[in-house]
Amino acid sequence: MLRTKSDVEIAKDRLVDTWETTRDALTPRLSAAREIVSPYVDEATSRVAPYVDEARTRLQPAVDRLGPAVDTARSRIKTEVVPAVVAAAETARETSAPARAEAKERAAAALLALKGAQTKKVRRWPVAIVALLAGAAAGAAVGMSRRGSQSSPAVAPPTPFPASTTTNGAEEQSVHGAATTSRNPGDS
Repeated sequence: MLRTKSDVEIAKDRLVDTWETTRDALTPRLSAAREIVSPYVDEATSRVAPYVDEARTRLQPAVDRLGPAVDTARSRIKTEVVPAVVAAAETARETSAPARAEAKERAAAALLALKGAQTKKVRRWPVAIVALLAGAAAGAAVGMSRRGSQSSPAVAPPTPFPASTTTNGAEEQSVHGAATTSRNPGDS
């Protein structure tokens, strides 16, 4: 069985051929243009040089004053900004991990779909049923252990308040929290 070149290899060979042809055609033209422009560049350089020198002498004091500020800014960037940016990038990477994992999974599934392969479906309901049964068993075990340990001692029923008798012989029922003294002014 004979293997043929892939489309990428063919395109690469064509690009190399095109590049060589273009370079061969442009090289003499670029050399001629360089020779024509060279005197103009030299003349412009000689005219502009005094202005550049003057600007350099005028700006030197400003550069000397800004030097310490630039050094301070550089050190602050290294000590404060870079660690904060690195921490933010790390936090963003950790926060986006689930989304990136899902995107990777979906991309793999899409690639399989494009190839015509079937994706394997994951069934989650067996895991849910196992977790539900385990939770029910744990709840039943806890309920049985609590019921057995809560044997409450027999508590005697509360005794009623004793009936109080008044001086005239009639019984009055005592009410909890109520005054037990007579409201009549002569009774004690």
